[in-house]
Amino acid sequence: MRCEHTLSPDEARENLEKLAIKLADRMGGSWKWEGDVVVCESRGASARVGYDESSISVDVTLPRAFKPFRHRLEKKIDESFDKYFREHRSD
Repeated sequence: MRCEHTLSPDEARENLEKLAIKLADRMGGSWKWEGDVVVCESRGASARVGYDESSISVDVTLPRAFKPFRHRLEKKIDESFDKYFREHRSD
């Protein structure tokens, strides 16, 4: 999944870190930076969230047992895009 943003690189990185902390707390997992990518892992699932000057991208890998929840997860990711990246745009 991908969304556009108009945040500065520092703001994008800060918001990605806030999101990673929230996800790790909620899911009981861990997170770390790998360059400009946040990697979150929990219960066999993993997510890589990266950014550049104009977009945020999310790549999620789910274990087979979690596949039925894919659409719910996509909805939550889109809500997170709104909260951490889209609503902060200065038009």
